[in-house]
Amino acid sequence: DAAYEGSLPAAGVHVSDVVGMAATPDGKGYWLVASDGGVFAFGDAAYHGSLPADGVHVADVVGMAAAPGGTGYWLVGADGGVFAFGGAGYFGSAPGAGAHVADVRAIVAASSGDGYWLAGADGGIFAFGAAGYEGSLPGIGVHVSDVVGLAGMP
Repeated sequence: DAAYEGSLPAAGVHVSDVVGMAATPDGKGYWLVASDGGVFAFGDAAYHGSLPADGVHVADVVGMAAAPGGTGYWLVGADGGVFAFGGAGYFGSAPGAGAHVADVRAIVAASSGDGYWLAGADGGIFAFGAAGYEGSLPGIGVHVSDVVGLAGMP
């Protein structure tokens, strides 16, 4: 029952590098994010800002996650850098924690909204804020290089 709430081509916006999407809690809207951190809001999704609007120039954003309640969102770069907008709190990032990674692929919010997890291409998990660390693929001896997403448990 996902409803169409709009698209970039329908809005006359030409972007060829959308890398992530997050839905509003009621499912009546969504955000899209491009690799430069540009955020586009559709339906009842409120726009809370973007990296280009803040004068931040990057080309490696790889995903986004909505804050519970739709009050904001997080963007994540391939290096594990996290950017918080609106009511999404900032709880740290991989570079800030001294982790040197170049292949983060996804971000997921903790159900409380007080933290988030990052996933690397190798299945490595980085937990921030109230998001508890429960392990990772490298930690149990599983060797992969092609993880592309992450999902949280309520």
